[in-house]
Amino acid sequence: MTSIQGILIACFVVAAILGSIAFRTRLACRLLAVLLCLAAVIFILFPDLTTAIARLLGVGRGTDLVLYVALVAGIHAILLLYRRTRDLERKITGQIRAMALRDAQHKQQ
Repeated sequence: MTSIQGILIACFVVAAILGSIAFRTRLACRLLAVLLCLAAVIFILFPDLTTAIARLLGVGRGTDLVLYVALVAGIHAILLLYRRTRDLERKITGQIRAMALRDAQHKQQ
């Protein structure tokens, strides 16, 4: 094992632990975080495995496959965060409207 592999594995172990702590109330999210970090560790230990999987899928190199998967995952994460932000904005707007109506009714009385 090279030194960069050791560093990367340590980083992904820490990421798995932090992901498990961050998603403590959602078991599915915790499992997904741990599984993704486990897959990353396996690919770090066996880098030729990504090339073998890429060739099975019709992609030339394992690096290209990892890049494509990372792009799809990144776009998906951005869209999820955008949707969540929009939902929070709607909830805040509803709360502010309710507070404004309540305050207006109290001022009239």
